[in-house]
Amino acid sequence: MSRSTATATVTDIARHAGVSVGTVSRVLNGATNISPDNLDSVQRAISKLGYKKHLPAPKPLMARKLGAGDRTGNIGMVFAGAGQAWTNHPLFAAYTVGVEQACQQNGLHALIELSADDNELPRCVAEQKIDGLLVKSTQSVPAFVKKLPADLPVVFIGMNAPGVAFPQVAPDSHGSGWLVADYLWQRGHRRIGFVCTNATHPQFITREQGVEGYLRQKEAYDPSLVIMRRAENGDSKNGLAAPEATPPNLENEVAQLFSRPARQRPTAIVTANDWMAHGLYRALARHGLRVPQDVSVVGFDNMEPLCTVLDPMLTSYDVSFAAQSKAAAFDLFHLIENPAHRQDTSVRLVRGNIVERQSVGAVNIQ
Repeated sequence: MSRSTATATVTDIARHAGVSVGTVSRVLNGATNISPDNLDSVQRAISKLGYKKHLPAPKPLMARKLGAGDRTGNIGMVFAGAGQAWTNHPLFAAYTVGVEQACQQNGLHALIELSADDNELPRCVAEQKIDGLLVKSTQSVPAFVKKLPADLPVVFIGMNAPGVAFPQVAPDSHGSGWLVADYLWQRGHRRIGFVCTNATHPQFITREQGVEGYLRQKEAYDPSLVIMRRAENGDSKNGLAAPEATPPNLENEVAQLFSRPARQRPTAIVTANDWMAHGLYRALARHGLRVPQDVSVVGFDNMEPLCTVLDPMLTSYDVSFAAQSKAAAFDLFHLIENPAHRQDTSVRLVRGNIVERQSVGAVNIQ
């Protein structure tokens, strides 16, 4: 049965065309740097499924001067400090889907932008195409924030950056670390390590602090099992302009953790995200160590395409990227409708859950 025009979504178009959600979004927003094959596939899918943009009124997207009380029916979402390479990444797709769902439920349309230069004002803002802006940044606070119109409603997503003059929706990174440590503790693990290859990333730091806090209250924290390494590819305080092409090399970390007497080795290792878990899998295999027979592994983010390809499949904490962006979009709608609330600087934390697969084994407590 074919979908009606009222229910076809950007996700449906992407699935039918065999491309990413980001590619579909770029086609809909008039981007020109799209391959002819992808453009043709998306346009055919749009024609077949009958996709229509969900706008509350037929207002144009072109730049125009807005009068008092005038609305465009659009919100913007900018991925600041992120290049076009991110459009095919599951992280980008998850954030985009959450925003799209919220917009469809409210008769609005989302304009998605990626900008590797976080000094540049988003085009949708400069051209007055939007009623409010969602900001996801690979830096703490994008430089363009200082240039935003004072009356533009803004909500930050997934950062929990200190000193921001806007409301934020972010993952409960400390709580997620605590829950992962408890998950392992309940399965008999007492020597729990933590490995991170980007030691300046605030969310990674907070995840480690959650694990550490849990183990300290159990009097089981061992700092020698924690390895926080600085990123190898330049200044990567909060993220990367493009996804890493290969998993991090964790040969030295594995050697450091497993060259000690057996009773001092970790029985489980938590990595700051799933991509690092991929690198850990490789390094463990090269050292003849098996997951989970010799050591259990848990990641963060639940990047399903990766978690289910790894052997054994990776147990991971689902950070709920789509839930974060959807919640942020609803908060933005509220600010658009209630200007008096735009001085709010609260941070709303979104909790996820552990997705159990095959990478964690139980330890018999002697």
